[in-house]
Amino acid sequence: MHPERAERVAEIVERALEWEADERRRLIVKLCGGDADLRTEVDSLLRFEEKARVFIEMPALEVAAKIIADENGKLNPGERLGNYKIVSLLGEGGMGEVYLAEDTTLSRRVAIRLLKPGRGAANIIRRFRQKEQMLAGLTHLNIAWLYGAAITPTGIPYLVVEYVEGPRLDHYCRDQALSIQERLALFRKVCAAVAYGHQHLILHRNIKPANIRIGADGEPKLLDFGIARPLDTATSTIAEQTLAARTISEYVGPEQVRGEKMTTASDVYSLGVVLYELLTQQCPYDTTSRYPGDVARAIIGQEPMRPSSAVAKPAAEKVHSVNGSTFEIRNPKPLCGDLDHIILKALHKQPARRYASVAEFSEDIHRHLVGLPVIARSDTLGYRSGKFVKRHPVAVMAAAFLVLSLIGGIIATARQAHRADQHRELAEQRFNDLRQLADSLMVEIRDSLKNLPSQQRDLATAHETTGDTQGNVSSTNLGNKEGAAASDQKAMGIREQLKDDQATTETQMQIGRGYRAVGDLLAQKGDINGTIDKYRSSLSIFEKLSAAHPGDQSVQDELARAYEILGDSLEGAQRSEERLKVYLSALSIRQSLLTQQPDDAKLRRSIGLNFLKVGGASDAKTPEAVENVRRGIVILETLSAQDPNNDSAYREVGYGYARLGQMLFGGGDVAGSLESRRKAFEVRQRLAARDPKSAQIQFDLAVAHGDLSEALTATGESSPALDHAQQALSILLQLSAADPTNVLYRRNIGLCYEKFGDACTLFASNKKQSRARRVKAWVKARSSYKQGLDVFAALRDQSKLMPADSGFADQFAAKVAECDNRLKGSKR
Repeated sequence: MHPERAERVAEIVERALEWEADERRRLIVKLCGGDADLRTEVDSLLRFEEKARVFIEMPALEVAAKIIADENGKLNPGERLGNYKIVSLLGEGGMGEVYLAEDTTLSRRVAIRLLKPGRGAANIIRRFRQKEQMLAGLTHLNIAWLYGAAITPTGIPYLVVEYVEGPRLDHYCRDQALSIQERLALFRKVCAAVAYGHQHLILHRNIKPANIRIGADGEPKLLDFGIARPLDTATSTIAEQTLAARTISEYVGPEQVRGEKMTTASDVYSLGVVLYELLTQQCPYDTTSRYPGDVARAIIGQEPMRPSSAVAKPAAEKVHSVNGSTFEIRNPKPLCGDLDHIILKALHKQPARRYASVAEFSEDIHRHLVGLPVIARSDTLGYRSGKFVKRHPVAVMAAAFLVLSLIGGIIATARQAHRADQHRELAEQRFNDLRQLADSLMVEIRDSLKNLPSQQRDLATAHETTGDTQGNVSSTNLGNKEGAAASDQKAMGIREQLKDDQATTETQMQIGRGYRAVGDLLAQKGDINGTIDKYRSSLSIFEKLSAAHPGDQSVQDELARAYEILGDSLEGAQRSEERLKVYLSALSIRQSLLTQQPDDAKLRRSIGLNFLKVGGASDAKTPEAVENVRRGIVILETLSAQDPNNDSAYREVGYGYARLGQMLFGGGDVAGSLESRRKAFEVRQRLAARDPKSAQIQFDLAVAHGDLSEALTATGESSPALDHAQQALSILLQLSAADPTNVLYRRNIGLCYEKFGDACTLFASNKKQSRARRVKAWVKARSSYKQGLDVFAALRDQSKLMPADSGFADQFAAKVAECDNRLKGSKR
């Protein structure tokens, strides 16, 4: 079946399932029109779904009735659900219980959410499979992972999610005594997670501090998507409305209290309440009663007090502090103005008057943090002017001084002109004095011009240093690629102007490095031809300098580096012969230099990296090529052991094992590849724990997850392979969201979709699995391959596709077609 045809069938089936039998038949006739084949496919799938639903629902409803009557349906410590061993009960909520469990297969702790049966249980179970697929698509750094879902032997559905062992968001802010700015920064990460769910057309519907935990790495994790709903079905059922009425809290909006259709504005409201409490340690409504009816009346009928006013109230008059904690933030001044308006906009009774999206809410907080005008306030001239002054106090003071000086000069000149007849002689004398002063200043300026090239070189160096900090791909950086490009371009412009300035060796070397820096940034943008062009320009400069200064070791070292980075860029262009040649040139130069400087650790490190690249550049994965990689690893491990606090040296060890794993995998040694990739993963995981904010280190970790997934799939271990592929996708999607123009991120996202699809395919091919689970795995595999196809098709359309990637789109399309065939066969 053609992919578009398959998607049309799936769409009709999904819509039909929302209707009862009589209405369903009429809907199918309308949607299929006169296409008899389409009608046959839809009917076939509906019959298959009906059999599966009966198999799942009937025992569940019978058991649910027994549990309701008995009220002894809880899980006990030591009890097992598949691979999971129950440890303890974590808590109970309106939708069910949450248990801490041990994953006996992967030796990790997980949380199991057991959905509470009862009135409407049939509807919950019927929608359970749809919910599992919906939540499995949420792969975000700040959202707790859904590891799987199943049904207990007694017929009760449950979700297996990531267990985040950390404090609640509000408790963490209190215990760490975080400043308002730090609390806002954490809150924006929560907003990013909710906005990600909205991008996937999913509402959370249960946002509160208890569902936001802070992990060991300091990152917030949003929990409890168990009651999340697609945006197009966000109206509560009668059963859910009844349940909500019994468990209502101050975090739900007026429309949710009334049982009306919920939108993204409902989650905006809940986030507004969370932020109110984070900054005031109080609830927004003046009620001490926790009775649901009283809370509901307050939400609908009361207007929340301004956060700054709540903070300024005398202690005896304060609304009860949340969670019984002592009041912390006593100064209302930081909340006055922007934050008052931002929070009250999020808490508006009318959804249409709130922020249009969570992303807009978060962006307004960002604007406040950087001193820009916020959209929650009236855009008056006075307000915008005040913001500008706060952002640029020095510049404004200087401008004001200049304006005052000009005004003073104009007034003085006018006065002197008015009295010119009486004081002509005095005016002429003053004019002569000013001319002499100007002449002396010009002499000083002409003298200082002699040193201008030196000053300009210093300025260019400063721009280069700034660019390295902003986005140098070879070291820890801030991930600001656009800022780095601007800094490097400024440095290059200055260097080019100085090119003829005495033609010094250092000036030429700086220009060569400038070409290299620009090439690095073009590589991130996917401009492979532009990258190679800049690297060749850099190499040309250093080749000329080497010929002119054959004994200059610094020139020779730069020449070797120029060869090496050109070789790196040729990998994406599939020019293996030239690539191996330039790598060998770099290695030869550095080995020669080492004979002159045998104790130079930096030089030995470069030689170790060269051995890795020479080995990896060989098309044939010969024993000699593998041995070159192993030699490089030995050198790098020795250097890292001598300097254990050097994260850069340790990172190179991880790079070495990753390269070895790649070579062994390509040569068919899957077991050896898995061992090497585990070592690379261990290195990168440790580095990520030390420096979680480094974009480069996070990227390395994502690649390590993806490599492990590939090797585990090849060894037949589908479950851990799926887990690592999900982790890789989560990190890469986060990085790409922060830097959407980075083609390397997008390319690796596409590759990770393939690895996730391959792991699903492996699972689906396991004859020991039930037919229903195998069908589900084929559906997931197809979806993942389709997403990978979309990534590489977009790169192709944008002319960002590397030559080495040219076959990926066809490869993904073939895998999608194979999944379609498998799914079609499973229906027979």
